Amino acid sequence: MVCEHVSQAVLTLPVSSTPVYKEECTQCFDDHNMAAGIDVCLSCFNGGCPGAPNNHAHQHAMKSGHHLTVNIRRVRKESDERPTKLTKLEIVEEPENDQYEFETFVRCWGCSGARVDNVPEDVQRVVHAVLHAVEASKGSEIKAWAEEVTACSHFDGLTQAPAADFSSEALHQCSMCDKRDNLWMCLSCGHVGCGRKQYDGSGGNNHAIAHFEQTGHRVSVKLGTITPEGTADAYCYACDDNKLNPHLAQHLQVFGINVAAQQKTEKSIAELQLEHNLKFDFSMTTADGTQLQPVAGPGLTGLRNLGNSCYLASVMQCVFGIDRFRDRYFPSAADHFLTCSQLHPA
Repeated sequence: MVCEHVSQAVLTLPVSSTPVYKEECTQCFDDHNMAAGIDVCLSCFNGGCPGAPNNHAHQHAMKSGHHLTVNIRRVRKESDERPTKLTKLEIVEEPENDQYEFETFVRCWGCSGARVDNVPEDVQRVVHAVLHAVEASKGSEIKAWAEEVTACSHFDGLTQAPAADFSSEALHQCSMCDKRDNLWMCLSCGHVGCGRKQYDGSGGNNHAIAHFEQTGHRVSVKLGTITPEGTADAYCYACDDNKLNPHLAQHLQVFGINVAAQQKTEKSIAELQLEHNLKFDFSMTTADGTQLQPVAGPGLTGLRNLGNSCYLASVMQCVFGIDRFRDRYFPSAADHFLTCSQLHPA
């Protein structure tokens, strides 16, 4: 039997400017690394903890009438390989996708928090959009860190002629290797090539820039970053820089790509730069090869660093360690959350 709240739900997809709180509860320190995960409201995309003692996800549902959430839990992948024994404390960076996997399910708080089976396709689309959306806190960080991207004249009056062998079916893989991510499409002929190889051997195989060197076709777009609002990562090889393409929708229409029907599936250059600058997920190993486990929660986790907030975070961490401060504000905070009329706690 289908949950009546699911069949009656009217949901809309989050757009690139929509804040999506999918990593941390907006009212406490619980995050998606904890056993209960984080519930993201499928109506307004607020993030709430679903477990005791606070259960802010349930509070939000009862106050807002938004019954459906997607529970997201990040779990470290198990590995049979024991870390190499080291002679000193060492920090090694590992890509997030190599370390973690995500467990998700849809929950209905109108049905006492029951798990929803046989999720309809329209709800699945919203869940998919949430999982691929930029986390709200990262959105503000990206704005603080990202450099200004300007347009260049090479996108104006562009001569476009799809190659004879161009096919929309070929947009999901590099035309010169088996790479299926970080794909760049030439806006002159539709050739699809993978991105540049990174210094550590990761990334692509340089096939997009090789196409430019062979043909002189100067501008391209990163396929996985196209949004319904008509934005995407664009690159001009003549300028050798990221550029703004004011004619993106018009250029993509030549190749049968409808911008309004696209969904962003990959991180933009700004997001990748932010991860490089701020979001290293460090793997720490002691001298005897023991893997240190990350911890989170009240008394352990401070404010997220926004790039210039480390001093404030240090002060607040100290203040919250004072017993008299906690005794004065913690009890009243719980009562305030129950009566607060603000729909979005963040």
